Amino acid sequence: MMNKYLLILTVGHVLGDFYLQNEKIAAYKDERYKGVLFHSVEYSIACILSVLPVFSTDMLLSALYSAFAHFVIDSVKYILILKRRLKKGFTVFALDQFAHLASILGLVYIMTVRNFEIGNMWIAKSIRIVSGYEGETISRWMLAILLLHIPANIFIQNFLGEYKPNGNEMIIRADYKAGRRIGTIERLIMLIFLSKDQFAALGFILTAKSVARYDRIAKDEKFAEYYLLGTLVSTLWVIICRMLILT
Repeated sequence: MMNKYLLILTVGHVLGDFYLQNEKIAAYKDERYKGVLFHSVEYSIACILSVLPVFSTDMLLSALYSAFAHFVIDSVKYILILKRRLKKGFTVFALDQFAHLASILGLVYIMTVRNFEIGNMWIAKSIRIVSGYEGETISRWMLAILLLHIPANIFIQNFLGEYKPNGNEMIIRADYKAGRRIGTIERLIMLIFLSKDQFAALGFILTAKSVARYDRIAKDEKFAEYYLLGTLVSTLWVIICRMLILT
């Protein structure tokens, strides 16, 4: 039961913190407290949406508790940034996500101890009948796919920020925009192969990606290091998703 609680709340977190929140809102909530309040509202909506297929009074309460904990953490982060105790960057991003995950794990523990009831509404039944898969399997794949796109791109962008090579800003911006889409598709293909235990296929994907950038890799040592580091982090992200979510 603990795994089901964790899946549901984590899906809500990923939807609220990465998909409903765009870059403008993320920047706004670091500058104005109104941004924190606005983000808290949209995060609450995401949490409620995540529990709809298994709706019950207990699950609704868990969604609201999760949203409130998120609001508290974001408020503390806002105050610390405002007082210059924290400086925006990868460290703050990592600490922020760690705090949110810790709050979700704490809530999951309470839900398990108190045996929160998971509903079985017609939405969940319809999905199970149409797909032929159990709700937990569908939730695991949904979470894995959601993590492969925007969260992975934001994590890699923040992690590689200090390693970004100098050059024409227009070219770098265009490369990054295309790279995010290529990276998402690449990670999705890798996850599918890993789920089928086709580990050798990963080499084919990485080779094909390297061939497309061979000229620049060969001529620019800094870009080659930047590219290799990004590829390794992206691959590691997929492996972790496979090990922690789809097993």
